[in-house]
Amino acid sequence: MRNFLIFVAAIVLAVWYFRRAPHDVPTGPSRGAANATSRGPGCLAAAESANRSLSDATRLLLSTPVDASKWSDADSGVSSAIASAESACSGGATEAERAGMENARDALALMRMTLAEGAKAALGAGGFQGAMRQEAIDNRLASARSKLGLR
Repeated sequence: MRNFLIFVAAIVLAVWYFRRAPHDVPTGPSRGAANATSRGPGCLAAAESANRSLSDATRLLLSTPVDASKWSDADSGVSSAIASAESACSGGATEAERAGMENARDALALMRMTLAEGAKAALGAGGFQGAMRQEAIDNRLASARSKLGLR
């Protein structure tokens, strides 16, 4: 029985060792110091928050007529969220971080275009193609997340 328990413990230990994720591996002090000053995760979080705000605002366009005061509040909130994200997405300590932040800024530019188009649609001055642009925004945010090493 004792040999059987030792055998099972060895298998459990082997499974744990080979299945652990790369982030479970201890890192050296230089990597930790670089991550402490990294602005990439904050940039991505701000960009994703702005994207959620944009999504909430565009839902207002689904019911016609669009409530002008609700749209105005949503428009200014989204514009503020995008501006905050743009300021959070400047700089970058490494090449990968700069590339990830550039992708996030590209997504923010697409968000601005979507918001402007939504404002026209809310006034009845044109159609709204934001749903098609949303895929491009999501792809750029996913690329930024990947380049920043966030999954």
